[in-house]
Amino acid sequence: RRSSDLNPLNSIALRLEMLRSSMAGETPDVEEQFAVLSAEVMRLDRVVRTFLDFNRPVDLNLEPVDLVETAAEILSFIEPEAAAHGIRTSFERPEGAIVMEAGRDLLRQTLLNIAVNAVEAMDKGGDIAVRIERNRTESNEDTCVIVIADTGPGIPADQREKIFQLYYTTRPQGTGIGLAMAFRAAQLHGGTIEVESEMGKGTEFRVVLPLAASVKTA
Repeated sequence: RRSSDLNPLNSIALRLEMLRSSMAGETPDVEEQFAVLSAEVMRLDRVVRTFLDFNRPVDLNLEPVDLVETAAEILSFIEPEAAAHGIRTSFERPEGAIVMEAGRDLLRQTLLNIAVNAVEAMDKGGDIAVRIERNRTESNEDTCVIVIADTGPGIPADQREKIFQLYYTTRPQGTGIGLAMAFRAAQLHGGTIEVESEMGKGTEFRVVLPLAASVKTA
């Protein structure tokens, strides 16, 4: 069988389209929501195909990406799920755009994986705060730092160095792929992801991206 036949996203897309067709006449106001879900499935399918083999070179398909708008889109996308779990969201938005040459889908998936991880960490409610900082390193390099902070239970010290390892997870239903994929995507853009966490108070993920990135190909 072809690998594309084994991709569960194909089945999700098919059933989503069937559900949209059956509900279109009865509840036309949900059409916009179905369009958003369909677009996300298609985008995620492209990302999954890119990462089916973590050892092969990755084609980033570079294009100008506004990191501020990308972060805002991700926050907007997770808000309904966050609200359902009693989680408040906020975005400290800088003035103007911050643009870098990047793989749009991979960067979007990086932020989404971290944000979803934060939602799943807070089953009793809390806060997710996103902010964007523009910094200059000691080597005079301009960087953008996208911070995603939660007020969840925190990550034990002995697990912090493991969370980006492929297939490592602390959750019964976890896959151990999301954060590993996020970290590799950041590396492919010449960046990294830093983590600060305090037990009982929360976790802060910092996606650090060089704005004049020397993009890697593997």
